[in-house]
Amino acid sequence: MSSAPPVILVVERDAEGRAAVAAELGRRYGADYRIDEAADEHEAAERIRAIADDGGQLALVLADRAGDLDGHSLFAVARRAFPDVRRGRLIAWGQWGDPGVREEILRLMAAGELEYYVIRPWHSPDEYFHRTITEFLLEWERSIGLRPREVAVVGRDGLPRTHEIRSLLARGGVPHEWLDPRSDAARERLSAVGIADVPDEPVVLLLDGRVLRNPDNATLAAAYGLTTDLEEDTEADVVVVGAGPGGLAAAVYAASEGLDVLVVERESIGGQAGSSSLIRNYLGFSRGISGSELAQRAYQQAWVFGARFAHAREVTGIEPTDGGFTVHVAPDQEIRCRSVVLATGVSYRRIDVPELEPFEGAGVFYGASAIEAQGLAGRPVFVVGGGNSAGQAALHLARYASSVTLLVRGTGLAASMSQYLIDQLHAQGVTIRTGVEVVGGAGEDALERIRIEDRDTGEIHEEDCNGLFVLIGASPRTDWLPPEILRDRWGYVLTGSAVIEEGPPGSWPLERVPFAHETSMPGVFAVGDARRHSVKRVASAVGEGSVVVSSVHRRLAETAGESTVGP
Repeated sequence: MSSAPPVILVVERDAEGRAAVAAELGRRYGADYRIDEAADEHEAAERIRAIADDGGQLALVLADRAGDLDGHSLFAVARRAFPDVRRGRLIAWGQWGDPGVREEILRLMAAGELEYYVIRPWHSPDEYFHRTITEFLLEWERSIGLRPREVAVVGRDGLPRTHEIRSLLARGGVPHEWLDPRSDAARERLSAVGIADVPDEPVVLLLDGRVLRNPDNATLAAAYGLTTDLEEDTEADVVVVGAGPGGLAAAVYAASEGLDVLVVERESIGGQAGSSSLIRNYLGFSRGISGSELAQRAYQQAWVFGARFAHAREVTGIEPTDGGFTVHVAPDQEIRCRSVVLATGVSYRRIDVPELEPFEGAGVFYGASAIEAQGLAGRPVFVVGGGNSAGQAALHLARYASSVTLLVRGTGLAASMSQYLIDQLHAQGVTIRTGVEVVGGAGEDALERIRIEDRDTGEIHEEDCNGLFVLIGASPRTDWLPPEILRDRWGYVLTGSAVIEEGPPGSWPLERVPFAHETSMPGVFAVGDARRHSVKRVASAVGEGSVVVSSVHRRLAETAGESTVGP
C-alpha cells in the first residue's frame, strides 16, 4: 500500500466552484488528506484508476453529477475500485427542490451508489459542510482500518474463536485490527511482546501492552473498560435483562427518571441489531447508521444518566421475594430488585444441516457478521434468508465479494423485506433465488462449497461458496424463565391483556388487569423481540423499552402502597 495520504476527490464542471470547494477542504483536511480535483467524470475516472494503480486510498468523492461512464455512474465506478469510499452529490443550497436533482439523488441512493448529498460551502469556515465531511471521513476510517487500532487480534482465519472475538469487539464498538499469525506484521507484533512461536489460539494485544491469550468473553470485555463484576449484596430498583435496543431504551428512560437501573448483558451491547452493517430506516438518521454505532450511542446515553451495567454476565433465573425479586446471575451471584424488564431478544435459528456444523465460524456464520466481509473480497458468498437482516447483509457483502446470492425458501421477498432493500439488491446485482434451501456443504479447513436443493423439483446443485451467512428467523431467549412467566408454544412471552386472554384460568394472580408489557408474574415486564406479538423492528423495540418505564413506575408505586390505580 502506498504511503501517500488518502485522497478526497472533488469533481465539478465549474472551475471557480470546484476551486472554492477544494480550498475549503484543503484548509481543514490538507494536512492529512490530498485534495484532488477533476472537471468531469471522465477525468475523475482517470484519477481514480491512477490512485488504485499506485496502491493509494480514495476516501471521499464529491461530485456535482453522477455522469455516464459506459452506462455506469462515477459513484459506481469509484465504489468498484474502492469498496469503502464515501460518495456525496454536491448541490447548491436549496437545490434539493430541483426535480431533476432530487430524482437523481433518490435514484442513486436507492441503487446504493450514493450515500447522501453535500451542500456546497458558501462561507468559510462552513461548519455545516464540515460536519458532513467529517462524518463521511470517520465512517471511511472505521471501515478501512487504515489508522492504528486500540486492539489487535492475532488469530488464524477460519478458527471459530477468532471470529467470535472479532465479532464481540465489533458489536461492542471497539475498533480493532486482525492479523494472520503467519504474516510478517503479526510475527513482528508478537515478537515485541515476547511471543516467538505462531500461536494455535487467538491472542489479543491491547494498546497499553497487555496480552490476552484466548480470553473468555468477560475477560475481553473487562480489558477494554467494561464492567463485568457484580458487587456483594447488589440491589437495584430495576434490573434490565439484555442490552439490545429495547433494553437500552428502558435503561435510558428509567435512569433519566431517577430509578436505580442495572443492565445485565450476556454477550455484547446492541443484541442482534448490533451486527447490522447499516440501518437505513431508523428515524432521525437520514444516511443510515450501523447497528453497533446506534447501540454504542444508546449505551453511552444510559451510562451518563447513571445506569449500571454488568457485561458478559448471564441471568439464569428470577425468583419472587417479599416486595420484589431475586435475579440469579451465573455462576452463583444474586441481585435483589423491585422490578425486572426482560429484553432478552432472539437468536438466529440454526440451519439443520449436519455437514455445515464443522464450518461454523469458518465460512458459516449466523447473523450479519459484517467483520467478515473484507476477508471475503473476490470470493463467492451466499446469504440464506428473506428478511431485512438478510437483505442488509447481502448489500454489505456485495461491496467486496465476487458474487452474492440470496437464497430464499419462499416464493418471493415482498412479504418479509422492505421495498427499498429489494430495490437495492437488484441494483447491486445480488442474485435472488427463491424456492431453494441449503442441504449440504464441504471443504478442508474452511467452507468451500455448498449444495442447494430446488424445493419444487428436488434437483440439487453444488456451488462454490466461501461464505454462508444464515439469517432464517429467530427464536426467543426465554427457556431459562420460570414456569410462572407464560410463553406461547414458540417461547415468546405473553404480556398485557394476552396474559388473561390467552393464558390458562388463574394464571394472573391480581384483581387488576396486567399493565402494558407486564408478564404473568406481576412486576416482571417484557419488551422487544422476545415479547409475543412484538413488531420485529429496532424502532419498535426502542418504543417498547421507553414506554414500559411508565408501567414499571405504576408497579413500584403499587407495591409501595401508594397506588390507587383501579382495574
